[in-house]
Amino acid sequence: MEVRFSEHALRRAKERGIDIELVKSAIRDPVDVVDVKFGRKASYKQFDGYYLVVIFEEQKDEIVVVTVLKVDKVRLRRYGFNRI
Repeated sequence: MEVRFSEHALRRAKERGIDIELVKSAIRDPVDVVDVKFGRKASYKQFDGYYLVVIFEEQKDEIVVVTVLKVDKVRLRRYGFNRI
């Protein structure tokens, strides 16, 4: 499935120094995926001492990335991830 980035997600990735390829990796090969607000999903993967969280929407023929965040273990649990 194709991965598309919203303008917001691209802006946040740039502001937070997050490589787009790492975002794609967190979607395609996540440690865990959970349901979040508004019918969206969140996935995460660990990279170099931080956790990358990707909020996205699954649409008919594409995945739309809504936003991306670098978080610690405490915030990761707040998003509902149990497999840490």
